[in-house]
Amino acid sequence: MKKNIRIFSAILMIVLALFTVTACSGNEEASSTTETSSSTTTTTAAASSTTTSASSTSSTVSSDDVVKIGVLTDRSSGGAATVAWAEAGAELAVKEINEAGGIKGKMVQLVYRDTGNDPSNVAQRSTELKAEGVVAILGPKGDGEAPTAAQWAETNKFPMVTPCTMNTRVTVENASKYMFSCGFNAWAIGNMNALYAKEKGYKTAYFVGLDGGASADSRDFFVRAMGDDFELLGSNQVSSSSTEFSNIISSIVGRDPDVIISSTSGPNFVSFINQGRMFGLWNIADYLGWYTVDSTNNSALAEAGTYPYGKVHGVALWPFWLSDIEGNDEMVESYKQIGEEMYGMETLPSDMGYTWYIGIKAIAAALESTDDWSPEGVTEALETVRFDTIYGKNLGFRDFDHVMNHTYYYVTAIEDESGEWNIPIGEVLHVYEAEEVLPTKEELAEYAAESGFTFTDLSQI
Repeated sequence: MKKNIRIFSAILMIVLALFTVTACSGNEEASSTTETSSSTTTTTAAASSTTTSASSTSSTVSSDDVVKIGVLTDRSSGGAATVAWAEAGAELAVKEINEAGGIKGKMVQLVYRDTGNDPSNVAQRSTELKAEGVVAILGPKGDGEAPTAAQWAETNKFPMVTPCTMNTRVTVENASKYMFSCGFNAWAIGNMNALYAKEKGYKTAYFVGLDGGASADSRDFFVRAMGDDFELLGSNQVSSSSTEFSNIISSIVGRDPDVIISSTSGPNFVSFINQGRMFGLWNIADYLGWYTVDSTNNSALAEAGTYPYGKVHGVALWPFWLSDIEGNDEMVESYKQIGEEMYGMETLPSDMGYTWYIGIKAIAAALESTDDWSPEGVTEALETVRFDTIYGKNLGFRDFDHVMNHTYYYVTAIEDESGEWNIPIGEVLHVYEAEEVLPTKEELAEYAAESGFTFTDLSQI
């Protein structure tokens, strides 16, 4: 693997050795907007230790010739270690759109604001983007910020498309006609993991996850789908900055579950996998989760030779290793090139990058479909938007909960014997269409009633 990936891997391993993640303030303001006639345009924020700002280009275009899309990013929290992969996906979408002539002849310009993965920053940063003249907002990055973002979108009547893993705190408690989800869906993840667990005959599990709404949802809906014959032996949720799992692993080993279900990602995942290996955990049980074949999770483990191939299973959105999908190889190369040019590192394929990519694509398709670029006009266009990608036809958002109808790949992470990939690829176990694994309107209404909430059918607003 290239030198920059080795450097990144070494940084992660040092972080794990110290069992800490350094987080910076999330309140730093973005600097002035850089405009360009080439494929991408960004607003630079204070650079974090892992992400540099986008470089400027020589030529400019007038404000009349551009359309601005806002982006709520995270360049200053512990989770900033993975933000380059996310932003590269958005930048790739802009590159493709602008090279094809833009939207109604206007070049797309991304305007970033850093929330630091802090819900208390979401409203201010979103308001800044609205004042900047953006037509819609992609974000936020973290599911912990999503409820606050949905509240802001509803209050301000402004369209927002989030690439985070959607949880029921948004789709049920804070449902808004102005909020759309293009990321993973926690309920769908729970259902898919349960389908695999039932196939394997698992009767017991232990949960380890992050302290977020999507994390808890993925656990709860897994248990719900498993039924009365299943037992959850234990559950631990940790902060996004936590990298110490030895006590949790000791508890897991003592309980001896059939399988481990988890929502760890990034540095947390690396820590959990490495420490689990030290305690022999992967000789006891397999791991079910998501971001299974994602370079933000796996680069350091693969470089160190510590990835437990064949033991990790879960959900993927970007089957980057399937060269028989027309255009897949070219998309991977373009994504990697964006990472090299803008962030000085090789950004190997990432589901996070794909969700940011598809979010910008959805907004662009909505803008292309209407002449009304007011907040209400863009929102109405997003409600009915339909577009194609190399991974599926007729993509859009469901009318009653505004969740995207992705195709989901359920895979086992395996080593690439061809040598083309230095990160795990997926052995595809099943391909699910959205309607097979997402909750129905009736299921959402039933869950809301059980939880004491009022279900809002967005198609009736």
